[in-house]
Formats: sequence, C-alpha cells, structure tokens
Amino acid sequence: MTSSTGAHQYGASREHDAEYEASRKRYLRVPVEPLELHTGPGRGPGGPAAETYRAMARSSGPMRNLGEVFTGWERLLAAEDQVAWLTIAGAYVPFGLGATVRGMVEHRLIDVLTTTPAQLTHDLTATMGHRFYRGYEEVDDNVLTELDVNRYWNTFGDEHELNANAEPTFAFLETLDAGRPYTSSEFFYRFGSWLTQSGTKRAEGILTACAAAGVPIFCPSPGDADMAAEIALYRKRTGRAILLDPAKEVMDMVALNAAIEDAGARAGIITLGGGAPRNYAQQAMACAFILERSDLRRYNYGLRISLDPVHTGGLSGSSVSEGKTWKKYSDDTVIAEYFGDFMAPLYQMAQALVDERAGQPKRDPVRVRYGDDGRMLVTVGETEADVQEAYDYR
Repeated sequence: MTSSTGAHQYGASREHDAEYEASRKRYLRVPVEPLELHTGPGRGPGGPAAETYRAMARSSGPMRNLGEVFTGWERLLAAEDQVAWLTIAGAYVPFGLGATVRGMVEHRLIDVLTTTPAQLTHDLTATMGHRFYRGYEEVDDNVLTELDVNRYWNTFGDEHELNANAEPTFAFLETLDAGRPYTSSEFFYRFGSWLTQSGTKRAEGILTACAAAGVPIFCPSPGDADMAAEIALYRKRTGRAILLDPAKEVMDMVALNAAIEDAGARAGIITLGGGAPRNYAQQAMACAFILERSDLRRYNYGLRISLDPVHTGGLSGSSVSEGKTWKKYSDDTVIAEYFGDFMAPLYQMAQALVDERAGQPKRDPVRVRYGDDGRMLVTVGETEADVQEAYDYR
C-alpha cells in the first residue's frame, strides 16, 4: 500500500505499461487455492483425521500435546452452554486459510473471533474477488517493489488489488455516522453486512460470514493495517472523521462474557499464534473489575498452538496456567498447549471437526448484533439483552 505507483489513490498508474505488466505476470501467475472445509458423501462422524488426532493424544511427546489440543476442542464443542473464543494472528489469509476460518464460523466451530486488522484487510481483498499467488522467498525484493508485488514469505500479492480495497471502504464509510464513535467490532459487523447488502462482494469471506452468523470480531489494534490507512485517507479527502472507540470495546468484551455466564454458560479460548489478539481476548476476563464483575468464573478452556517460547517472559509465549494469576482463566480450566506452527494443524483439525459433527444440530450458544446507536445486543439461548443497559456503562 505504500507504493507511489500502485493504485489510483497514490499516484500515476503504470498498468498500461506493457513491459511492466509482462514482468508482473511472472510473479502473479499461480493463485493460492483457499483451503475450504467440505461436507458431503464420504465424510462424516469418526473420520480418519479425527481418529488420528485422538491416537496422537494417547501417545506422548509433542504428538500427545497436539492431539490434546484437538480432543480439548472436541470436548469444548460437545459441552452444553459452552462458548468458544478464537484468537488468531499471522498471515493466514494470504496462505489460504481465510476460507478455513470462514468455514469455522459457518460451521460454528467458534463463536467469537479476535484477530488482526491486517488479516481483515486481506479478507476484504479476497471478498472482492482478488487472489494471492504462490511465490518463493529466493527473489529480488527490489524487483518486486518496482513491479508493485507484495511478498508474504513464499506468497505474492498484487498491490494494485490491495489498494483497490479503498473503493468499497470509502463507499461503506459514507454510510456511517461521523457524529459518534464505533467500536472496531461494530465497525466490522456493519462492514460485513454492508458488503452483502450492497452487492459489492464477489465471494464470501470472514467479514460477511461473521456478520451473518452474529459472531463478533474484536480487534486489538485497528490502526495497524491498510484498512485503517484507508479510513485516514478518507478523512483527509472528505473531512469526515470516522472514529473508533477501543475503550468501549473493552467494556463490551467484558459484558459479553458477563452475559454468557449470567445465562448459565461458560466461555473458553482457542489460541493460534500469539500477539495482541491473544491478550485482547484474555483481558475480557482479566478486566471484569471494570464492570464490577469480579465474580466471573473466567475462561474454562485454554487450548493453544504457538511458536513463542515461555522463557522470554512475553505474553505470546506465556502459559495458560500463568494466565490464571492474571484472573484470565479459572482453576478448573482444561489446558492443552502445543509449541509449533498452527497453520497445517488448523486446517486438519477444522476439517476433522466438521466431519465429526456432520448431521448434528449446529451450535449457536451466543449471537451478537449492534443497535443503531452502537449498543451491543447479545443473545444467549432465546433471550436478547442490551448489555450496556444491563451492566450500566456508556
């Protein structure tokens, strides 16, 4: 997005330069195939992938730890009145896992999503019908810079297509009220709904699936992405300031967990990677004191796959058990932790869970939507509550 030659909003286009276009095509040639979750003939309960992970859980060493993450996820989904938060960081959308996360929402393997704004920017790119491309790291990045080709390790992206997100973003921003702030969760809920209703989308994505399913998307660093830069560019061009309110989102997240527990349910967390999404979701219990709800029982599942080591003292690598001392997890938390990359296991586990749950009623323990004034409305079971009124905050 930083290129001066990329899209119309940044400078003169070179898209009609034949040599430039021919050189770009060398890199933007073989699209990444998104990893969809499938149902249908030949798939069903007790599939081989699920049994593989169960067998690993009965072994030991790293295989046992990874298998226990899967069996913990199985138990979480099978439990009555249980809500599943997912926190996920990393370039999973360009690598092809955006479709997997969208499928997890559609199949209700998760109920709350906490992720980075960069991945939602990439999701918007895919929703607008654009692709990412299989690349390689042994490449001259100076050449890619001149050709407006972005690199995500061994994956390439077309900077023109990324910058083209400005057009739908600007159109969406025109529908928002500059007279009041929005939490990032409300912003993404409305954006996902608008993409579907406006007819702008070309494919289903995480944003559209979450809006349709009532799965809130909480975002710890909304300013750290191309989407925020486009909001800033819109403000510079129009003078309309669309404001985001992170403080209210923290209160909304606490209120969501309070509503879940007050309805007799519990919430647990599946953590993939680390970074800001992990702590943001965890502090939705740790910050319960803000709404005078120190009585919350806290998260009862802590399932994690991460490359980050514990001994650095950083949050990304800290153990789930350590999180108990910060009032994030309960004393009865089911804990399973595997130290490694999450991307291959995520697709395998999600597909195994879809197979295993084939034919079962779809889980729907909690749904979230937003009123016209930005109030978060939470439905647990059959009852919808205005949590801002219920827990007395503004």
